[in-house]
Amino acid sequence: MDTLPAIERERFIEHLGKAVLQARADQSCLGLLLIDLTNLGRINHYHGYDTGDHILGRAYSQLVEASKLPDSVFRVGSHRFAFILQDLGNPAFIALALNRVRSLLGSELHGDNDLIGVDIKIGIAINREGAREVMSMLALAEASLSHVKLGGVQRIEDILAEESDEPANLRLEQRLSEALQDNAFELYFQPKVDLVTGHVGSAEALLRWRSPEGEFVSPELIVEWAESNGRSYELTKWVVHRALRQVKSWQGRLDIGLALNVPANLAGDPDLPSLLNDAIAIWGVDPGKVTVEITESAVIEDKKSGFDNLSNIERGGINISIDDFGTGYSSLSYFKHIPAVELKIDKSFVDSMLVDEQDLELVKIILHIAHQFGLRVVAEGVEDRESLEMLRSLGCDYVQGYYISRPLPLEEFEPWLAAWKGLDD
Repeated sequence: MDTLPAIERERFIEHLGKAVLQARADQSCLGLLLIDLTNLGRINHYHGYDTGDHILGRAYSQLVEASKLPDSVFRVGSHRFAFILQDLGNPAFIALALNRVRSLLGSELHGDNDLIGVDIKIGIAINREGAREVMSMLALAEASLSHVKLGGVQRIEDILAEESDEPANLRLEQRLSEALQDNAFELYFQPKVDLVTGHVGSAEALLRWRSPEGEFVSPELIVEWAESNGRSYELTKWVVHRALRQVKSWQGRLDIGLALNVPANLAGDPDLPSLLNDAIAIWGVDPGKVTVEITESAVIEDKKSGFDNLSNIERGGINISIDDFGTGYSSLSYFKHIPAVELKIDKSFVDSMLVDEQDLELVKIILHIAHQFGLRVVAEGVEDRESLEMLRSLGCDYVQGYYISRPLPLEEFEPWLAAWKGLDD
C-alpha cells in the first residue's frame, strides 16, 4: 500500500479485522474497495496542492456519505481510500456499491473545463462469510487494483465467480514474493551507444522474471506488485546489489558502467542515498560507473525531497539520469537546480519524430536545452537506422534501442559486446 502514518494503517486494519469477524459470525459477505486517484500528482502540478487537497476532501466526503456504517471509509495513502462494505446480503451487491462509488466520484470530481479530470481506479475484494483473513483480503484488493492500474479489464462476473483457495492473482503475488526471497529475478542489459565514437560505455540494467511456467512477467507488473505490497525498497535493494556485483565482475575486464532504475515511490525516500552508497562500499566499485535513472515525474512530484535525495546521491559520485524526459510536465525553472548529468528523451517522441514535425521540434528543443545546461542526452527506443541518423545529425549524444540491441541476458550480452564493432560496421 502507499506509505501512510502507522496509526492510520493500524486503525484501518483494526476495523477491517472487526468486520471480518462480524461477517464470520453472521455468515454474511464482506466487500472491500480500494479507490485510487491515480493522476492526483499531475493535478497538483498543474493546479496546485490546494486543488488536490480540495479533490481529496470531496472524495472522502462523498464516500462517507455513501457508506451506511461508521468507520467504514479510510484514507489509506496520499491519494488512496479504503471502503469497507459490511453485511452484503448477496455478494453481487458489491457491483451496486462499485457503480455507486464511480457515479458519485465521477460527478463530484470532474472539475471545471480547465481542470484535468480525475482518473479513478478501484480494486475489489469479496470475503464470503468472513472465510478469508484480513491480510489475504487486503492482498486480493491490492492485486485487483494493480490489475486495473496496468490496463486490465475488471469483470464483476469474474470477481463474483466461485474462487479457488488460491486465486490466480494471489498465486502470482506469492510467486513474486518467493522470487524476491530466493533471488530468482534476473537482470538483462541493453547497451547505450555513443553517437560520436560508436563506443558502448554503459548499459541499462533491466529487471526480468520468468514464471515457473516459462512465461516472462511484465517488469511493470513486478514494480507495481512491489509498490502495492510495500516492498519497493526491498526489490530496489536487490537490483542495486545484483547490478553492482556485475559492475565489480567487469572491473579489469570490460570498461563499462551500468544504469539502474529507481521506482518513482522511492525518489524522495531518505534511505535511498545510504542504500546506494552502502552498496558501492560493499562491492568496491567506482561510483562513476553507476548511473541512477529516475523518471522526471517522480522528481517533480515532490521537488524538495526529490532534489535533496538526488543531491545526496550525486555527492557520493553516482551519476543521475532523468528518465522519460518530456512526459512529466516539467518546468524549465528547475533545470538550473537539477543535480543530473543526463536526460533520456522518452521513446514516444523518438518513435514519431520522423513523421510528426511537432515531435521532431520537441526533440530539438530538449537537445538544445539539455546541452545549454551541460547535460548529455540519451534517446531511447531507437528502432531503425533513419531515426539513429536523424538523432546523430541533431547532436544527440547516445542512443539506446532495438536497432542497436534488445535487452540481453548476461550470457548473451558479453558476447554481443565483444563482437560490437561500431555503428557504421
